[in-house]
Amino acid sequence: MKKNDCHYLKEELYSLVSQEPGIFEFLQSGSLDGLWYWDLEAPENEWMNSRFWELLGYDPNTKEHLAQEWQDLINPDDLQRALHNFYAHCGDPTHPYDQIVRYRHANGSTVWVRCRGVAIRDQSGKPIRMLGAHNDITELKQAELLLKQQAEELQKMQEKLKALALRDGLTGLYNRRALQDHLEWSIKNSHRRVEHLSVALIDLDHFKQINDSSGHQMGDKVLQATAKTLNANVRQNDFVARYGGEEFIVLFPNTNIEESIIAAERLRSSLAEIDLNPINITTSIGISTYLSGHESITDPTEISTDLIASADRALYAAKHLGRNRTIHVKHISL
Repeated sequence: MKKNDCHYLKEELYSLVSQEPGIFEFLQSGSLDGLWYWDLEAPENEWMNSRFWELLGYDPNTKEHLAQEWQDLINPDDLQRALHNFYAHCGDPTHPYDQIVRYRHANGSTVWVRCRGVAIRDQSGKPIRMLGAHNDITELKQAELLLKQQAEELQKMQEKLKALALRDGLTGLYNRRALQDHLEWSIKNSHRRVEHLSVALIDLDHFKQINDSSGHQMGDKVLQATAKTLNANVRQNDFVARYGGEEFIVLFPNTNIEESIIAAERLRSSLAEIDLNPINITTSIGISTYLSGHESITDPTEISTDLIASADRALYAAKHLGRNRTIHVKHISL
């Protein structure tokens, strides 16, 4: 039986509306984009009005009054949720049959529908029919999805900007701000683990001469090559940052005095191998080490300041002694 044919469920609904004021109020309470009436005693039979099929892009005359017609178009997960609410509502009239479901439009797009219903019961309270209404909320859901997408994009942009704020624009290394945060965290972590933490302050020798003789563009290339070489020759948990100008800092967690000198010398040798003819790169390196103990930790900011100041004194000594060398603060008079 096709849609335009007279159907017993349609006639029964018309009669029910005239006899039961509550049914009419239910119909009037919603702005309907579809109406359905379901025979629960013969559940294969379900009358769907023309508006519902038009909402989904179908010619109502091509659709039969069968529950299977719409069940083939509803999202499977949403169908399970609707069935759960249906059985719950049949068992308890106070449990609302009210959910948002997705249907597949004839053109393949998704139609979001709020589906509500109420069971019609016999004198014993047994559900024998189900009356339902559909409201198209596709535009609302699309707006929600767009806002969600925009919020996610905004969050990604904020995270990107935050990351950029912690990076040096020329070398891509962490900048001084990021260094300070990580150094203080590393100090607290080293104290908790009772481990050493070494700081190497690296300075490119005679960098001003490179800029003066070969130009700032070559100077930038030297800085970028230095950053790349440092990153390639440290451990995964070491931390490399550009401290400023031609100075770089490397944090060596869980690294004592002797180990830090070996690691710094390895970096100095690697930097000397950078091929930027006619530029020959040499570096001076000063190192200091935080010797963690069991006593209560003092201000990590103060400790970080002392560590860098000590490494700077060692760097000054390396330059005073002729540059192109590594000196640990323990190896000079403080």
